[in-house]
Amino acid sequence: MNRREFLYYSAALLLGQMAGGQKLAEAAYYEPMIYKRFFQFTEYEERPGTEFLVIHHTGFPNEDKDSTAAAIHKFHQQERKWAGIGYHYLIRKNGMIEQGRRPEAVGAHASHYNKKSVGICLAGNFEIGKPTEAQMDAVKELCRWLCRKYDLDARQKGVIVGHRDLNDTLCPGKHLYKRLQEIRRFCADV
Repeated sequence: MNRREFLYYSAALLLGQMAGGQKLAEAAYYEPMIYKRFFQFTEYEERPGTEFLVIHHTGFPNEDKDSTAAAIHKFHQQERKWAGIGYHYLIRKNGMIEQGRRPEAVGAHASHYNKKSVGICLAGNFEIGKPTEAQMDAVKELCRWLCRKYDLDARQKGVIVGHRDLNDTLCPGKHLYKRLQEIRRFCADV
């Protein structure tokens, strides 16, 4: 058992005891630590619902590098001329989860699917590099929490998808794409 799992189960046990004997599985659903960013957007539209989660990578050409939500926000506004960062969440190489767009806002991450999905991006180019274990731990926790929050069943086909499942792209890269089933299984366990 690693440190993260130990802390997770310890917190779940404590919450279960505080909830007057509530099942451990139910008490274990907590919001992971998300660093809130309060970016200025040129426009915002509320998302009418959430049917699935879309996994991305930043995919910088020829480079597997870390990035911040602030840098992506600036790039999306200045270079792409979008309202701002298209993803709802960015997971850094060290596992830090940063909020991009407000969770209830329509994203700009998967053409034709933004109004009914949450966009989660991992920093890196996973055609050439691999996601860190800290990123994998963080994306699993975030997806499990989001599935619980939006009442999504991760075992159902099409609930946790790669960007390439929706649009003509290599995103989220071959090394992350082959681990999506691992994320789905983690979210379904508990």
